Amino acid sequence: MKQSWNQSSMKHENKRLVLQQIIAEEPISRADLSKRCGLNKATVSSLVAELMDDSLVKEAGIGESSGGRRPVLLYFSREAGYALGLNVEAVTVEAALTDLRGTIIAQETFPAGDTAYDSTLRTMEEALDWAQRVVPASAHGIIGVGVAVPGVIDHSGTVLNAPNLQWRDRPLKHDLENRMKLPVMIENEANAGAYREYQTRSDAFENLVYISIGTGIGAGIVLNGSLYRGQNGYAGEIGHMTLDFQGPRCTCGNSGCLELYASEPALVEKATEAGLEDCKDFDSLVNSAGKGDELALSLFTEAGRALGSGVVSAIHAYDTKHIIIASRGGEWMKIAVRDTVRKKALPHYRDDLDLVFLDTPAASLGVSGLVVDEFLKERKGFEKVRE
Repeated sequence: MKQSWNQSSMKHENKRLVLQQIIAEEPISRADLSKRCGLNKATVSSLVAELMDDSLVKEAGIGESSGGRRPVLLYFSREAGYALGLNVEAVTVEAALTDLRGTIIAQETFPAGDTAYDSTLRTMEEALDWAQRVVPASAHGIIGVGVAVPGVIDHSGTVLNAPNLQWRDRPLKHDLENRMKLPVMIENEANAGAYREYQTRSDAFENLVYISIGTGIGAGIVLNGSLYRGQNGYAGEIGHMTLDFQGPRCTCGNSGCLELYASEPALVEKATEAGLEDCKDFDSLVNSAGKGDELALSLFTEAGRALGSGVVSAIHAYDTKHIIIASRGGEWMKIAVRDTVRKKALPHYRDDLDLVFLDTPAASLGVSGLVVDEFLKERKGFEKVRE
């Protein structure tokens, strides 16, 4: 007898509920699952059996008895599959292979050579080849590929505009799925970083703004426990916030954008103009600051003031006390950022502000986590792409 749509949908939602509870509270017994989920024991046992058949749940160990037989404990099978996260930057593709819990299995960086779309696609295929060589044997193998891109992404996975890559209207999800024969998820790189921080910080909270500084500057926003993408998926372009409407021309077409004052290329350009010796790239500038070079330090301080103004706007706009800044030069900007926020933010916004600096971006890990979430939410959607 066929199940009705409602019966099928309810069963699917119950299975998701049971799996989420196991992930959140492992190890856990079937009896405790029944209590937590509000489902009868027979239903829980049936759903657990299906999850075990799908290799997503396993039995391991015996719990304490509460009067009857000692219960068998259930665990989430984090090694049942693996996700590949790719972070596309101007001249590299950073790859991270993780298990279903987000634990890093392997990481690698692949030189892209240039920002041309076709050559970057080939670099991403090279990253997948690498992942397929190093991935451990598992029931589901590589479940999908997540790609973090510094640009505006629509709901179909098309890159509408990535100014620093010089990409416009590129159907990245479509093109990669055709090439890789795997499910592909495309996400803005700052959104991906924000998701990673939300998922992994021990002092879990519902709202945060994650600011990523690299070739450009973007923000990922978590509101009420969910990524906020805006009506069309374009939220978070903080790098194109205007600091000076009479300032220099930006790649986006506007003038005086934050990226022109605090991004990595902007700092390198200012260092070159100032005659800083041995400043070939951003790494050289960071090294100079680390050695105490006064000119390099002054450039980072100036950039920190500009960034601090952007942070103040983010605090005022989103009313969050959690601001996370990912920048390889954050160590040399953080004093200026904090001073600017303290001076410019309204008092009731800056009270208890949690301003954190990271020296490495989390985009590749974040987008890998988003792939895992999608896989666990709707396995059938992923299976269709593989067929």
